[in-house]
Amino acid sequence: MRALVPLLTAGALALGGWLATGTLTVRALDDPARIGLLAPARAFLSYLFPLLVLSGLGLAYASHWRTPLVALALVSPVMLPWLPLPVPAAWLAWTGPLAVGWWLACIAYVYADAFRALARPLDGWIRSPARAPWLAAAVTGIALVATAWHTAPQHPKGDEPDYLVITQSLILERDLRIEDNHARADYAAYHREPLPPSYLQRGTDGQIYSVHAPGLPVLLVPGFVVAGHRGAVATLVLFAMLGAWLAWRVSWQATRDEQASWIATLATVGAAPFFLHGAAIFPDAPASVLALLACGVLLRGAMHTGIAGCPAPPSSAAWALASVALGVLPWLHTRYALLSVGLGAASVALLAFRRDWRALAAFVMPAALAALGWFGFFVAIYGTPNPSAPYGAYTQMALAHLRPGLPGLLVDQQFGLVSTAPVLLLALGALRPSVRSQRPGAWWVAGLILLLALGYTCTVAAYRMWWGGLSAPARFLVPLVLPLAPAIALGWQALRSRASRHMGTAALAVSLACTAALVVAEHGALAYNVRDGRALIVAWASPLIDLVSALPAAHRDAPLVVVHDAFAWAVMLAAAWLAWRVAERYGRLSAPLSMLTIALVVVPVASATVRAGHRAAALQPVASQARYLARRASAPGDVLIAVTPPPVGRTRTWFDVELDSRRRSHASDFTLLRVDDLPAGRYRLRALGGSPGARLGVSLGDGRASRFLADRAVPGADVSFESGVPMKGVVVKASREAAGSVTRTWLVADEVWPTSIAPATRAHPIGTVVWLLPQEGVYPEPDGAWLAGDAEVVVGIPASSATVTLAAGAAPVLVSWTGRGGGDVSLAAGERRTVTLRPEQGRVRFVTRGGFRPGQGSVGGDQRWLAAWVTGT
Repeated sequence: MRALVPLLTAGALALGGWLATGTLTVRALDDPARIGLLAPARAFLSYLFPLLVLSGLGLAYASHWRTPLVALALVSPVMLPWLPLPVPAAWLAWTGPLAVGWWLACIAYVYADAFRALARPLDGWIRSPARAPWLAAAVTGIALVATAWHTAPQHPKGDEPDYLVITQSLILERDLRIEDNHARADYAAYHREPLPPSYLQRGTDGQIYSVHAPGLPVLLVPGFVVAGHRGAVATLVLFAMLGAWLAWRVSWQATRDEQASWIATLATVGAAPFFLHGAAIFPDAPASVLALLACGVLLRGAMHTGIAGCPAPPSSAAWALASVALGVLPWLHTRYALLSVGLGAASVALLAFRRDWRALAAFVMPAALAALGWFGFFVAIYGTPNPSAPYGAYTQMALAHLRPGLPGLLVDQQFGLVSTAPVLLLALGALRPSVRSQRPGAWWVAGLILLLALGYTCTVAAYRMWWGGLSAPARFLVPLVLPLAPAIALGWQALRSRASRHMGTAALAVSLACTAALVVAEHGALAYNVRDGRALIVAWASPLIDLVSALPAAHRDAPLVVVHDAFAWAVMLAAAWLAWRVAERYGRLSAPLSMLTIALVVVPVASATVRAGHRAAALQPVASQARYLARRASAPGDVLIAVTPPPVGRTRTWFDVELDSRRRSHASDFTLLRVDDLPAGRYRLRALGGSPGARLGVSLGDGRASRFLADRAVPGADVSFESGVPMKGVVVKASREAAGSVTRTWLVADEVWPTSIAPATRAHPIGTVVWLLPQEGVYPEPDGAWLAGDAEVVVGIPASSATVTLAAGAAPVLVSWTGRGGGDVSLAAGERRTVTLRPEQGRVRFVTRGGFRPGQGSVGGDQRWLAAWVTGT
């Protein structure tokens, strides 16, 4: 009988995994009958066998075995949507990637003893204060190298190329003047798109100097010399590894607790804001490392009381190193001067109070020299010591920006610090009186760090572009993340009740899951949002239920509404904690109870409450419908599941879906339907209602369309359109007459084609056909499009054939294409050739060799690398 327990436990979890990796959707908004796709039954065995191995390990090493009923209860959130029972809409959130994440959390809990057994060879490293920091650094390095490789398509972007151009200027000309580097397009080795100089104010010599500080480029020079962009990334990975080493070491210094040190290291290094910038060409992660180094020295000095057993005071060399770190911070970015001054003043005050004049001199001298050099830099280039000189009059700082900026920096679903790493709130626990009484020196430094964090956050929030531009979440707050490590360790150590530990563990799990999702999903693309109040990772995680409307959004709502939404979640979490405390008092609190409370109570009730405030419906199935169609085409062996039984006589059409969506709050009055991701295939546009002169058109993106992919009168016959490539941002737009008279608009798939190519993001007319173009590899212009040089690109051409003219620019090029047929032409500079393209299933693949830059040698000119001009005949 004992042998059946692990078998049944593994079976329950395997069933949960089989269902979690299925695709569940509804037939239509007006007919929310649930249908889905599951992998063939043999897939169940592929989940079962590895779990049986873990069960064997758990059986050998477990002190207390989790019963099959516990495992079944834990996976119930992912099973409920698949049961043919009435289920609250909020519980349908546990489908798609969110369900997979929950299933993995269940496995981590049930087989915790098995994982401990697997990690037993590392026990000596995990528990040793001397070795553990090195293990933390090694794990961080491996994780960041894997992340850099996986997310390589996203980099460099935003300000990253600007920092690399400064690095190239230092290497090639040994100066900071970047005008010639942009004129030569030195950035072409790592950035294909045109890159204008990033500057606002010329220097006193009339030259262009980047608005970005030179500190990071100086640090990147050795790595870039050795291996270019990859060498620069490797340099930043080494910095992050040093940060992990310091995070563990400083946390141990504050607590003398291995568990608290590992919690603090995971919470900070694993937080999405730091981790996603750990291998990105931004100064924020190195700044966080340098700030933590200074905090570590200050913490050690504060904890030295002269009593036997207390830590030895830092040496003069350590204080000098901390001074150098603080002196470098403003060179990385001007806003870091606040952290440098705050930590520096605290260090000076401590040393003066201790009358350690030798250490004080060692600390002051490097900082003074760095400050003189920093102000001298601005005098030499801009003729003034004002650090804001590179920005001219464009500083964008105002107290009025605090209202949207402060809640946005903290809880915004796209760019917030706490929303992507809630575990950082554990740092507040360091302020508890028990910490002050037991570790007064550490308490004092933790309070100082939190006070500096508050001041720095308010300063950043007063900046107009508080979200940090095109970057991963909370970029401007990354310098605060690692310095919070000792406070988090103290906060964790101060948690005495099991209920509090459960809440802290849940916050850590959510933070790490958020980081993993942002890295893994679509090669890291979902970490980069536009300011539309809609976090891409949230929409991806829950394709059937609208979680976007259930989370705070600073770019969608007024500041008070953002605070209200965050407060609703805080109230539900507080209520859960109180319930856990009551259960703990009666001896009934357990980890499964806490987990199920979050999954079946906190998330559904909080999300429903916030959605109700926005008058948003829970069901938003169009993303899950699109995934359902794509999976049905790519995996024909999967099993169709009618969760809601079909009526008699409708079995044949029961598994067809109608892609419909409710109009978003920020959408144009003339946008009736939007589908973010639509697989390649043939579709029909259908509508109800209409009036004389009413028309609907299908296009890509929210911009004005000169010609539609398909259009129809309403009322009128359905119109078909096809795309040989997947499409992003499919919109159905209405004329003025249709906007007020059409009652419903939806798409029906007649045929879906499996593909794995880059999606089209633009619809552009070339000749008589509307081409579907991807984001990269082709440049549309009013009369045609340029094919990028030395590129391979697939475009959608919804026609049986298309006759076009190919023309070379200022350099000879070779252009080849494949479809139902293929061909190639070698064009001399300026030569034109007319060719006929025959798409295969609506798409043609172009390959180009050679190219030219129209604006080569001139700043502000067209620096695109172009091959051939394509236009209709």
